[in-house]
Amino acid sequence: MKIKTSRRCLLQILAGAAISSQCTFASSSTSSPGKSLLQIGLVTDAQYADSPAKGSRFYRQSIEKLGTAVEHFNQYPLDFCIHLGDLIDHTWSSFDEISQPLKGCRHQLHHLPGNHDFDVLDEFKLRVPERLGMTARYSAFDMKGFRFILLDTNDHSTYAWPAGSAEVADAAKELERLKSASVKQAQSWNGGLRSAQLDWFEQNCREAMTSKKKVVVFAHHPVFPDDIHNLWNADRVLAIIERYPSVVAWVNGHNHAGNFGMHSGVPFITLHGMVETADTNAFATASLHGDRIVITGHGREPSREILFRT
Repeated sequence: MKIKTSRRCLLQILAGAAISSQCTFASSSTSSPGKSLLQIGLVTDAQYADSPAKGSRFYRQSIEKLGTAVEHFNQYPLDFCIHLGDLIDHTWSSFDEISQPLKGCRHQLHHLPGNHDFDVLDEFKLRVPERLGMTARYSAFDMKGFRFILLDTNDHSTYAWPAGSAEVADAAKELERLKSASVKQAQSWNGGLRSAQLDWFEQNCREAMTSKKKVVVFAHHPVFPDDIHNLWNADRVLAIIERYPSVVAWVNGHNHAGNFGMHSGVPFITLHGMVETADTNAFATASLHGDRIVITGHGREPSREILFRT
């Protein structure tokens, strides 16, 4: 069978992206995926604050950028939209201002918490998930043959809980242990999944496999490729994904530069942070088909077309 590179993937390779050949090539018999089963709006790291720009981060511009993304999403019959964390950079009142453009979104909107969302006074930290409209810190739902898992990668961290709490003390010990072991992602702005959430994640993957649903995971922190931004216990998460072929994609934010890698046939997609640069945006739509995911990028976000593992 003749093998050819998809146009989107070729463009990404030319742009210098490191994409594994095992899933960036589509056979000629499947290069026209047909109508998608689901369409999703994707944004991450708007990271708004009423603060002057710092380096490449232009905090105030995120209101206009997010409004542009919402206007684009509203033109299409999307099944839902999701912001993958760091809606704000700091300060509780920032939520009020950056929420304004989101009020115009006509689609169901999901949020994940990011590390910067907890850069608020201690009295507000436990209220962050509720402020983001979340009913639980991590959750899952089924739609059209897919199970979507929304993880809380700040679960085990030194910043997501009030100072003096048992959660902070336990996370501080773990961070020190990881630093002693020279783990590169042992950074105070990263976090991990505690045992309860890991068990819950594996249970959901197992149930999806039994019911023949494909799993797409959304998170704030990445777990692959190896990087300083990764989850503290990325290795444990990857081990679960390796055990369950029901998992077909992982999509995250946090690393504003974006990233991409393939592991065990699964694409790990790090979206570009919206807050970066004064005048270029970054967001995407994802079309989920029976055999692939098609990312249509806008602004600095590249487009990709990747076959699911079988």
